[in-house]
Formats: sequence, structure tokens, C-alpha cells
Amino acid sequence: MSRIGKILVATNYSEDARRAENRAAMLSVQLKAGLLELMALQKTRMGMRMPAVLAEAVAVHEDDAWAMLERQEGLRPLLGREDGPSCVRTLREGSPPQAIVERAREIGADLIVVPAQGKRFLADMFATQGNDELIRMADRPVLLVNAEPADAYRSVIVAIDFSEESVEAARVALAIAPSAHITFLHAFRVTDEDMMMEAGVSLDVVHNLRMRAREAARVRLNQLIDSLDPRKQLISRVIQHGKPAVVIGAQARQSNADLIALGKHGKSRFAEFLLGSVTQRLVDAGGCDLLVTAGQQCIEPELRPAA
Repeated sequence: MSRIGKILVATNYSEDARRAENRAAMLSVQLKAGLLELMALQKTRMGMRMPAVLAEAVAVHEDDAWAMLERQEGLRPLLGREDGPSCVRTLREGSPPQAIVERAREIGADLIVVPAQGKRFLADMFATQGNDELIRMADRPVLLVNAEPADAYRSVIVAIDFSEESVEAARVALAIAPSAHITFLHAFRVTDEDMMMEAGVSLDVVHNLRMRAREAARVRLNQLIDSLDPRKQLISRVIQHGKPAVVIGAQARQSNADLIALGKHGKSRFAEFLLGSVTQRLVDAGGCDLLVTAGQQCIEPELRPAA
């Protein structure tokens, strides 16, 4: 049975990165991962090497950096533990998103963990930076850590639009949060709804179309959940009319979610911009972590017989 066996976490020794390091360490123990790699990144600036993750840098000498990692509350118990994951530390240079993606491929990482970068709105629809660039390039799940990790994930929202990518997000969420309450959330709107409203179509007609769309989504969502077979998880189903980012954010607040999972799909710059916009709005809202997945990965939850 496949599982998350290799976790790569990128660090620049900042407070945000410390949260990502601790979450990665916590997951490596909870999921019995075989490898936890902490990758420090350096980029060259005016002829000088400086550590950097995503968009921000903190100048720290390499020897001091490793000492800082060993003092991390979440990582210290793992270093040298025979029953814990193999904890490896590496140093790479270059563009942070590219270096992270390349190293993840080299070691066959099942999960990339990085600090979430909030309050970074895109200058225009063709420019990406920080988390957006990493998410665009990544071909495996990326966990953006936004909150201080205190325990295993307890309340997870999986955004479902019935694409292969959102189904993969559900699989990965079930794998990294096996004891959490999982809320499968589908946000919907009727096709051409805005145009119908502008054209003066009656509210009764629009309402009936919404009810049909809701019922169709309910059937598909139940079928999808059955195919995932989450036997041990507490499951909720929510189907809500509205725009995805708004619906997801509202549900996250209502359920006090500590993780939101969604899939990325579409290879056009416009699709990347839309994903970046939704992702950034959720990150900027704060309060919980964000898991973004690409297509099918060899990661599935460990299924156990129902009690």
C-alpha cells in the first residue's frame, strides 16, 4: 500500500520557515516517513551567497544554520533517533522554486513542504512569484504551512470540482490527515447564470436550475467519496452555491479548518493566474495550511477495514 515516505522541506531559517520545518517533522513521525530532508537554499546577490526560500532571505552562516535547525523544537527529537525518519540536510543554490522542484524529483519526494508567503498579490496576470511560481512548476503535492503546528491536522477541507486534480487532492489529504474530520466541499454556479440574470430571466427559473445543479453535484460527490473509500475518517459533504475562493474561505472559518486541499489543473498562463489568485486569497486569509496537488501521484491513504 502506497504512503508518503519522503518529505522535502525548504528552509531559510526564518520564523515562517520554522513553522514549515516543524510541520514537516511532525508529519514525518505521524506518517512513519522514511526520509525527511531539510534543504537550505542559497541564491547569489551581488556576488555574495545568501540563503533564500521563495521570496525572502535571511543571511546566516552555514554552520550557524545547521545549529539553528538542531535547536528547532519539532526537529530536535528526530535527529539521531533510530526509530524516526532518516533526517538529511542539504544545501542548494539557484532559483528557489526551481531548486525545490529539481531536488524533489531527484529524491522522489512524495510531499514538498514550504512556508506560505502571504500578502503577495500578483502585479499582473502574467507574473508569478513566491508560492505561485513553485506551485506552477511542481509536479507533486506542495504543502504551504501558514499556521503554527500544534498537533496532527484535525479539520480538513477538500475542494472538489470533479477534476482529476481535485480527486488527487482528496487522496493526498486523506493520506496526510488520516485522523482528521474531512469536509468534501463543492462550490457550484449555474452555467451562464450571470448572463441569465442580466437578461431578466426570472429568479424562479434560476433557482430551479440551481437546485438541479446541486442535486447532480450531490450524486457525483457521493460517488467520488465512495470511490475513495475513506473508511476510518469522519466525513462531511457540503455543496454550496458561489465562487470557489469565497465558499472555501467561509467554510474554513465555519469548520475551524487547519488544512485546505485543492488541485491545480490547466497549463495556460490564465489557468495559472486563476489558481494563483485563489491560492493567494486563501493564504492571505490566514489561519490554516494549504495543500495544492497536480495530477495523479503514487500516494494513497492506507485503507483499513471498517471497525
